[in-house]
Amino acid sequence: MTSLRAVAAVCGLFVVALIATQIQADPARYDNYRVYKVLIERVDQLELLQLIEQRPDGYTFLSDPVHLNTAVKLVVPPHKMAEFQELAERFELKATVAFDNLQAVIEQQMKGRRETFGWTAYHPLEDIYAWLDTLIAEYPGIVTPIVAGETYEGRQIRGVKVSYKAGNPAVFTEGTIHAREWISAATVTWVLNELLTSQNAEVRNIAENYDWYVVPVANPDGYVYTHTTTRLWRKTRSRQNVLCLGVDPNRNWDYKFNQGGTSVNPCSDTFSGPSPFSEIETRTLSAYISTIPNLSTYLDFHSAGQLLMVPYGHTTEPLDNYNELMDIGRKAIAKLQERHGSVYLVGNIAEIIYVASGSSLDWVKGTLQTPLTFAYELRDTGEYGFLLPPDQIIATAEETLDSIILQNQSSLLRSVSMKISLVCLVLALVGAAVAEKARYDNYRLYQVRIATESQLQLLQAIEQYPDGYRFWSDPVKVGTEVLMVVPPHQRGHFAELRATYGLRVRLQSENLQQLFDDEARPSLRKEAFGWTAYYRTDAIYSWLDGLVTSYPGIVTPLNIGNSYEGRPIKGVKVSYKAGNKAVFLESLIHSREWISGATVTWVLNELLTSTDPKVRQIAENFDWYVFPVTNPDGYEYTHTTDRQWRKTRSVASSLCRGADPNRNWGYNFMQGGASSVPCSDTFAGASAFSEIETRQLSDYIATIENMSTYLAFHAYSQLLLIPYGHTTARLDNYDETMAIGTKAINKLRERFGTTYKIGNIAEAIYVASGGSIDWVKGVLRTPLVYAYELRDLGRFGFVLPPDQIIPTAQETLDSIIVILEEGSTYGYH
Repeated sequence: MTSLRAVAAVCGLFVVALIATQIQADPARYDNYRVYKVLIERVDQLELLQLIEQRPDGYTFLSDPVHLNTAVKLVVPPHKMAEFQELAERFELKATVAFDNLQAVIEQQMKGRRETFGWTAYHPLEDIYAWLDTLIAEYPGIVTPIVAGETYEGRQIRGVKVSYKAGNPAVFTEGTIHAREWISAATVTWVLNELLTSQNAEVRNIAENYDWYVVPVANPDGYVYTHTTTRLWRKTRSRQNVLCLGVDPNRNWDYKFNQGGTSVNPCSDTFSGPSPFSEIETRTLSAYISTIPNLSTYLDFHSAGQLLMVPYGHTTEPLDNYNELMDIGRKAIAKLQERHGSVYLVGNIAEIIYVASGSSLDWVKGTLQTPLTFAYELRDTGEYGFLLPPDQIIATAEETLDSIILQNQSSLLRSVSMKISLVCLVLALVGAAVAEKARYDNYRLYQVRIATESQLQLLQAIEQYPDGYRFWSDPVKVGTEVLMVVPPHQRGHFAELRATYGLRVRLQSENLQQLFDDEARPSLRKEAFGWTAYYRTDAIYSWLDGLVTSYPGIVTPLNIGNSYEGRPIKGVKVSYKAGNKAVFLESLIHSREWISGATVTWVLNELLTSTDPKVRQIAENFDWYVFPVTNPDGYEYTHTTDRQWRKTRSVASSLCRGADPNRNWGYNFMQGGASSVPCSDTFAGASAFSEIETRQLSDYIATIENMSTYLAFHAYSQLLLIPYGHTTARLDNYDETMAIGTKAINKLRERFGTTYKIGNIAEAIYVASGGSIDWVKGVLRTPLVYAYELRDLGRFGFVLPPDQIIPTAQETLDSIIVILEEGSTYGYH
């Protein structure tokens, strides 16, 4: 009896649900539903969002939460606002409002419909099908109707075949398999219209030399539902249980079914179905595609993301003709970009977006072995997503057709490309003799967060083989941020990497050259040496010579030798009396860190001119050895040729110049944080002290008697670092060095509020062996050894504006005074 009641209850629920589906529901509205862009930075945040996706309770995801360090769009209904804000606070979610009122966005998308079919608006299914009938009537013998399948609710999956002559290879185009992606159907119909009406020679070529099978709406039931009831619907409309309807028709195909990127929850937007081809739509559509003779190309249209994807979605392993598809795809997206500037990425589905098995694209490639198979994720990259305004339909379709044409010219372009490459190589070899000054117009500076080990490995690989990229800070540790320069030719590549690896980035500068121009404005330089601008080596050396003349008996010239290119490495000694302990100041060992040299020269000037009692105390009771430019070749090169240059200018290999002079010292050489690749910015050199600059500098430092303090100056990061760089093990007087340094950075903060951190190099920043301060500490046993990483924290990086020179130097001198005062307290002086 109980069993019969249970069955009756279930049947009753089913009948109620069945009746409900036959009643026309009121269209869903989203007034004051807010759309948030949510950044996924941690595993617990990802798990939270995935839990919400599984049990939505009013929430709706417009993009799937599948990766760390990606952003998703989440619709939050009014009754969930307080809950979401609480969750955001508890899980430290970074959420920004994308749309304050989703309904207003939807209504904007609905505007523009006219009685005649066109592309200034999105059209319902009946309009699309009526337009197909018009084409069949207007182009007899060229346009023929096709029925490519059937739907759960009894609709036909309709399309047309366009054929101008027998024997053509076939192209199949399919749109709106995901119901809410309206731009895909609009793009497919616009392209179809062009194939019939355009007089453009390239369009006519592909129109008449291929047979076109065009299905604008592969999921009619779902598409109708987005117009009548719920704009956000994605799936089919088949019943799965009492509560849930529909299957994701692009996870239901019988190739590597349920091998990742799918859900077994029937309510989920990515529910793959109870079995492959469980949906009549996918089952009948696949059967039709199998009958098409000579199918050479399959084009599947989705939105949004601006991606051109190749199989497969279940694996990152390359398919058989991966290189050819990628080559064609790169050329296609380059062509697409020309018309309106839209930047697309190209790649394997599983790499470029996420694992997603059971798709139509994978089935067509894996089962039918169709040679050319691509899936478009059309406009945009997230501002509107699949709610793209109607005024973008034609532009989207135009650029898409450009890329489709390009795909069919790939073999010609490949041969032309080889010829161009040879010409470019010859020009590069000819032009290598006379170098022009490097410019960075429209080079972008990004701050990149390294959140995972795979991201770290990616950035380290780029650092080793940069191809135009440049790092301003080394990618060596998960959980840190680096500044990265992206050249214009790598923008698409960088965007692809961002999508593939989930890189979290912040644009620091749209045009790096403008930063360089502002930094080096000649108008800032005065005839007399000063600190309102950055000065070149000769000007600095002339100023040093002037000090020798102005302060006879106090300032003594020092010249420890010449650089690789023959420039002197000049400094001065400041001594007011005999018997003082010695302090050594070293800067511009990394040539692009201009603020370091400017700071050291300002400090030197204060030691000679200041009347402040504390400055006079340290000036007159220590002997000061000051070398503002310890890498003169590199520093000059930053002024004359390449502002980003870091290394020396010795010949490292037939292709590469220079070694990192702060990885070249003979103490624990090459014990981490240095490269053996000569082109790398952190190339340590062929051997310890291979560079004449470090060899001569170390030889001279070793002769200084009674040296108690060594201070090296770098930029940027606002750090006060202590040895060692090769290990986190503590040096002998670690506690005293840390205590003194902590007081120093506290004092530094007082003047302008600039916050520094202190620590062992390997802990506070990264492993970096072969540095000057490690050698001075480890070999010479100098008591107090510090390296400053001066302003700032990354807003300007190496290109610190000149108006920050004096404030940087002032606060730095404040801290130096404390180091020397506290050092005396500990008995080091």
